[in-house]
Amino acid sequence: MQQDPRNPIPYPQFGYQQPNVPAHSDPSMYMAGSQTGIYNPAAQAPLSPTYYPQQGMPFMPVGGGNEQNNFSMPTQFLQNPVMANMAMQYGHSLMGQGKEVLDRELNKYVSTSRIKYYFAVDTAYVAKKLALLVFPFTHRDWSVKYNPDEPVQPRYELNAPDLYIPAMAFVTYLLIGGVSLGIQERFSPEVLGIQASTALIWALLEVLVIWVTLYLMNIQTRLTSFDILAFCSYKYVGMIVAVIASFIMPSSYHLALIYVSAATMFFLIRSLKIQVLPESSRDAYGENNASFSGEGSKRRNYLLVFIGGLQPLMMWWLTRQLARP
Repeated sequence: MQQDPRNPIPYPQFGYQQPNVPAHSDPSMYMAGSQTGIYNPAAQAPLSPTYYPQQGMPFMPVGGGNEQNNFSMPTQFLQNPVMANMAMQYGHSLMGQGKEVLDRELNKYVSTSRIKYYFAVDTAYVAKKLALLVFPFTHRDWSVKYNPDEPVQPRYELNAPDLYIPAMAFVTYLLIGGVSLGIQERFSPEVLGIQASTALIWALLEVLVIWVTLYLMNIQTRLTSFDILAFCSYKYVGMIVAVIASFIMPSSYHLALIYVSAATMFFLIRSLKIQVLPESSRDAYGENNASFSGEGSKRRNYLLVFIGGLQPLMMWWLTRQLARP
């Protein structure tokens, strides 16, 4: 009787004694090398060279036998209500910590309460403000009621600047531009991206130019950068009207552009006149009227004309390729 040197426990089919093997075990799944292992010469053929049994190796299942259990672990995790609840709570805590860090870092540069003020609008305010932007010639009272401690929210004051309408108008301008490019069979994601980035860059450059002009002309106002951005971005409403008019009748684009340009100029000059060149300075800001006379008054008038005259040029530049020919 010949004994296999790799496995001292013999098999009966080779003239040896059968060891005690659990009923659920598959001898072909185990490799030899230990006194507790099982060695089956018939299983050597299907084994790859990587798993060829060698003397002294620990016994391991060739296939692992746990692939199905590993794939079912996420399902079992989600089906456990306790674990799922703990995961949700942990996710909420991480989101809360991230929001606190973001707000803290953002408050170093921009006041979040100040930004919320510009979005404090309601449906009635939006409807009235859109009508004012398109038909400003019949409006009479352009004064803004300011609180010495905190500005009035836009929903309570029609003449106050807001950023909700400019933001929505900017997005609508991009969508209308995409529709126009599609009608002209010139639409592509790259062209729409160029249109969005161009409009954004021009808006930032416009605010920067006005701020530099205020500094060079030594004009002191209560206009903030958000105020200037809001007033200058109202022109997107008129731009949308001009582009939509070209959809209805292509030849009406220039007429619509002329009207909305005049309406935007009139709206900006009358709105900014109260804050840049107030007629009753003592009532508006508690300052002396004499400070607005002479050269200072001329510079402020030049600034109003410059801001108003800049709007038609930019409105034409940003819609010239979107109007339907």
